[in-house]
Amino acid sequence: MCGTKSCAILGHSPMRFAWGFDEEAVECHGMKMELAQQIMVLRQQGVTHFSVACDYGVGLYAAEIINALRNDDPELMLFCITPYEEQATKWTPELRERYFDMLVKCSHMTAVYTHKQPDAQLKAYRTIIRQSDMVLAVYDPASARGDDTDKAISYARELHRPMLMIHPDTLKTTYSCVEV
Repeated sequence: MCGTKSCAILGHSPMRFAWGFDEEAVECHGMKMELAQQIMVLRQQGVTHFSVACDYGVGLYAAEIINALRNDDPELMLFCITPYEEQATKWTPELRERYFDMLVKCSHMTAVYTHKQPDAQLKAYRTIIRQSDMVLAVYDPASARGDDTDKAISYARELHRPMLMIHPDTLKTTYSCVEV
């Protein structure tokens, strides 16, 4: 991973996870711990810029982890690319509060669209992948359903981005470096 300075982070929707939206589940805590561990390893290897598409689930979890790490690491930067400005409107009050707290604390924020568009989430994913040297994903290829996350992973492969994947069930981490 020599020369890698930026990383896009994404993952399956919480509905794909065995625990769903239950962040108190032991499995969710385990996944968040593995995500935090991999972010810290990447940071030790020189990655300073992390980007998320601000989705509820992996995007929010990763952004919260990175913002916490930024308290002691001034070189660490978090870029939040929201699909559209009113993304969190229908989220629960607690999730909206976490979302806006994440945005306030990030290094830079922008929106792909002003208003909701059918391709907004995929476009946000593509933006963070395009501006990054690599991808960290909480992802199981066997769960592919053709959703925006699957399309984003395919896009990262098309761009030959190295990928660090955390399997959402086993937490096994794999790294694939795509040779051009």
